[in-house]
Amino acid sequence: MTSVKKVAVLPGDGIGPEVVDAVLPVLDLLQVPVELTYGDIGWEYWRREGDPVPERTWELLDTVDTCLLAAITSKPPREAEAELAGSLQGQGIRYVSPVIQLRQRFGLFANVRPVENLQGHGRPYRFALIRENTEGMYAGFDYTGDVVPAALRSMVGGHANVVANAGQDLGVSLRLVTRLGLDRLLRFSFAYARAHGHSLLTWVDKPNVLRSSSALAREVLEEVTAEYPGIAVEVQNANAVAMWMVEQPERFGVVVAENMFGDVLSGLGEGVVGGLGLAPSGNYGQHGSYFEPVHGSAPHLAGADCANPSAMLLAVGMMLEHLGFSDAALEIPKAVRSVLARGESLTFDLGGGAGTRQSADALLAACGPGSAQQPTAAVLTVGDELLSGAVEDTNTTQAARLLTGHGFRVRATATTGDPLADITRTVRGLLGHDLLVVIGGLGPTSDDRTREGVAQALGVPWSTTRRRGRLCSTG
Repeated sequence: MTSVKKVAVLPGDGIGPEVVDAVLPVLDLLQVPVELTYGDIGWEYWRREGDPVPERTWELLDTVDTCLLAAITSKPPREAEAELAGSLQGQGIRYVSPVIQLRQRFGLFANVRPVENLQGHGRPYRFALIRENTEGMYAGFDYTGDVVPAALRSMVGGHANVVANAGQDLGVSLRLVTRLGLDRLLRFSFAYARAHGHSLLTWVDKPNVLRSSSALAREVLEEVTAEYPGIAVEVQNANAVAMWMVEQPERFGVVVAENMFGDVLSGLGEGVVGGLGLAPSGNYGQHGSYFEPVHGSAPHLAGADCANPSAMLLAVGMMLEHLGFSDAALEIPKAVRSVLARGESLTFDLGGGAGTRQSADALLAACGPGSAQQPTAAVLTVGDELLSGAVEDTNTTQAARLLTGHGFRVRATATTGDPLADITRTVRGLLGHDLLVVIGGLGPTSDDRTREGVAQALGVPWSTTRRRGRLCSTG
């Protein structure tokens, strides 16, 4: 019998309580043995008590298996001081982000951001970006003005800009990497790759610029790689990875980076998947874990019933996997893909008009056994003669009627010309549906490029001498 897992739920600020309330019924729906206890965290507790994470919340976190964090508001020092209760102002109380406090207190060194083609536009991809949480450029060694230590001033004093600066203010930041930090991050990342069926691990760095610290990282990477046969490893520049994440996201498996590079690439990953409303994350470490949507508290949207609950639901899925409820966890991204494919009950950030609750209800309805959704289809017609108007396109109408009659929901139609690049680009844009029907240009003519374009879009082999094989055609 599966033991009951204890979870601390911290709704936090802004839209946090709304998205939590909207998605947590999924736990009952999926019948997972989880016991929830709500705790206090966030800006209101900072204002009233001078601490965004009261001691009672730490006591709660010490008794649970993991934590679900919804959203946190943070503000600069001046604003933070101004919003404190009058009796607390002027006492030197410093605001420290609850996120930073959680990571430091529980040693949460690995931040995992799944990047998956949930919307179904283009070729499928599924990889994870794993960011180091405790060192790198975010280790806290950041100085300016009189605070710059004398040793650092001496170290940078010979730089041409410092000499020309003639004693005016300067700032110095240090990147910290340690064998301990690198070793535990890489071991976690290899284990994650193996558990999730990824065969490639990409280490992201700038070894051509940050030569010494990158050399240490490379050394540790090679040591750990030897213990994980079957997983290929590559070292890539951060800027190259950024380009490939946009153009070829399907090439990645697990992408691992130090703190700052990982932070920047995480933001790019959020854009690749379709925005903050589809971006969950998990933080893992030596003594605990917590899971959250990436979108933050968005205080201007609080109470407006318009926040996208998908990221919160996906974070719940990551939490369930971590707790050992793998089958239930798989139902959640499947439900998100299903709702997005239908194009209904979408919130404003995805181009729809549904509210938080309406969108969440659609997501919950798509979860669990017996929740199979109507399959979707797209129709593509090919030919310059269709674009010029020389030939009337009646095939799209006929195909749509046939597909509808066979139980498909036709979500898109398109027409493209005969050039290979046009065919390839249009096919890629229509991938992600359960069925793509391509009509026209598939006859016996020797100059036809449609099948070649389809093969190129799918990334499968194609030879001009082979007219049969992995591709089916209609003419």
